[in-house]
Formats: sequence, structure tokens, C-alpha cells
Amino acid sequence: MVWFRADRAQDSACAERLSALGRRMAETLGVEARSGWRDEPGYRTWLETYEPLDAGRCDAFIGALQAAAKELGLDALATGGRHVEVFEWSA
Repeated sequence: MVWFRADRAQDSACAERLSALGRRMAETLGVEARSGWRDEPGYRTWLETYEPLDAGRCDAFIGALQAAAKELGLDALATGGRHVEVFEWSA
């Protein structure tokens, strides 16, 4: 999962770029994405989630995700950067 904060004036830009990022991850890596947000005083916190991956694919996926997010301009919208969180999944 990835989270970041952005100025509320950037809501439309964030939503559009997250949608484009999700499509790219699905088309290029076959990984489905979802995104959402939580409004907070002065900013919006955005959340991206991706389907669980085998541990062997995780590093390559994160690298591709970070490159695509930068290319799509999400890094520039994220106040304080985008924060990647990796969890192990139980059966």
C-alpha cells in the first residue's frame, strides 16, 4: 500500500493520476489497484492498494510503481512524499 498527502486544490489532479497509475500497473504488470482518500483539515490523505504479490515480485513491482508515479507527476503532488508500506499476507 502507498499513502500520501496532498493539498485539497490538487484533488482532481491526484484522482486522475492515480487512475492512470492503476491502469498502467494492471496493463504492464497484471496487478490490480484501488485508491481512496480521507479528508483531513487542510489536506487530503490518499491511499493506493495493490493486490498481494509473491515475495519474489515485490521489489520489481515497487520499482516500477515508483517510476510510473514519478513519470505521471504524483511525486510532485505529494506533500512530504509518497510512503510505501509492504505487508506480509497470511493464508
